[in-house]
Formats: sequence, structure tokens, C-alpha cells
Amino acid sequence: MIVQPITREAFKLLEDETRRQIVFMLRDEALAVKDIARRLSLTPQNIYHHMNKLQDAGIVRLSYERRDGHIIESFYSTSADNFVYSEDRIPESVVQSYVDILNGLNELGHGLDVSLDAASQLEELYTEYLRGASSDVPRDDVCMVCSFSGFFMKFGPMNNVLLDRVLQLAALLEMTDEEFSAHLDRLGEVRRLLKSIKKVG
Repeated sequence: MIVQPITREAFKLLEDETRRQIVFMLRDEALAVKDIARRLSLTPQNIYHHMNKLQDAGIVRLSYERRDGHIIESFYSTSADNFVYSEDRIPESVVQSYVDILNGLNELGHGLDVSLDAASQLEELYTEYLRGASSDVPRDDVCMVCSFSGFFMKFGPMNNVLLDRVLQLAALLEMTDEEFSAHLDRLGEVRRLLKSIKKVG
């Protein structure tokens, strides 16, 4: 599994640096407790304490067991490559967001007449414009939840803002000349709306 949602309690477990180190190690390879303890210069008892909590939270799982003489050794790995906690996400009013955008433009001195109607029109036009600069088709080479791609995997997840820019520029490159012309027309409509709500005087 690439991405796994986790609870608030599981997320709080990862505030501990030792547990984070364990998760990073087990994301790369399955390890026994003694191997983890040796790498972190801790006792196996200490690692078992953390492992029990991580297993209970569903972050770490038993991967396989191997017999060595009379001893059975357990090897653990993570249950996913990345963990996402989003229970505290605040629902956002889309139109209110565009009211805030219009107010932000006024802070820059543009003198716009801010109303719910103008914000609604701006949201509709700008969303249509942005849709032209992005692909609705899922990409196999990029995880849209965790921002991993084959290229960026070695560096870790890409900043979401930068990833959005990469994908928007990729969409521009992949447009035909006709699609790009229509894309510019949509941007022109956004500009005309903003100019139309500019206060006179």
C-alpha cells in the first residue's frame, strides 16, 4: 500500500523520534527487533515497547518469520509507504475562499467591489481556467495524495505547491495549439471579470 490514513492517536505516536526512525527503517526493508535495536543503539526491550505501540496503531505489521535453530525470528515492515492524518481538516467554503481572494487583491490596492456574486463568478471562471492547466486523468507516475513520483522518490515527497506547478506546466506542454488558445481565452475571461468589478474613481 502506498498511502494509509491513520488516526489522531497513531499520528501522535509518530511525534516520538525513535518511533519515526523505526518507521523509516521498516519502510525500506523488513527487519527483526534485534537489528533495529543494534542500528539505534538501544536495547531490544526498548524496541519491543515501541513496536507494540506501532503494531497496535496499524503502522507496523509482522512481515514474515524465520526459524534459526530452535528460535523463531520475527521480521517487521510498515503497513504502507506513507501515512496521512487528515481528521482535523476544516471544511472550506469555496465561494468564501474567493471572497478572501478578492479582499486580498484589494489589500494590494486594486479597489474591487467585493460581493458573493463576484466571488462566485470568479470561482467558476478561474476553476475552468485551472482545469485547462491540469489533467483529470490519474497519473501512474505521481501519487497525488503523498506527492511521490518515480523521479522524486529518492528525495522524498515533493512540496505540494511545487508539484502542482510541475503538473500545470506539464499540462501546458501536452496541450495542442488549439487547446492552448482556448486556455488563454479562459484566462482572458477571468481578467475581464476582475476589470468589470473594479470600483470607478
